[in-house]
Amino acid sequence: MSGFPDDVEAYYAELAREREWGAETRQAFRASAELIRDLDRGTAARTFGARADEDGTDRLYEAVWHEREWVVVRELHVSEDGTITRYWWQRIEDERGGLTDEALDRDDWGLRALERDDFYAAWDTPEWSLTA
Repeated sequence: MSGFPDDVEAYYAELAREREWGAETRQAFRASAELIRDLDRGTAARTFGARADEDGTDRLYEAVWHEREWVVVRELHVSEDGTITRYWWQRIEDERGGLTDEALDRDDWGLRALERDDFYAAWDTPEWSLTA
């Protein structure tokens, strides 16, 4: 699978320009985005988890089982002031942060269980907060 929607292509082209990425970096970044997209759209097993960081940001994760590890395909940040940031194949990173490139480790990360419906209620609702 290749090709992104025009708005995603434009976003990643601007990101590459701003960060002055060379051709090799652009190709590696695009390959990562394509892999995340393909995993996100696939049918592999999924897991969901959440944790609160020391800075008060709630982080929610959706990960897909791929090559013997959990690869995070969606990550949602809800800051104490209610700012919501979403990372997935259409926006792997921005000036505030990005989708983790580490394999999800439920124990090491101190994640609490999260149901799929709860994750997507948060993902789909801009006003949502873990404290609500």
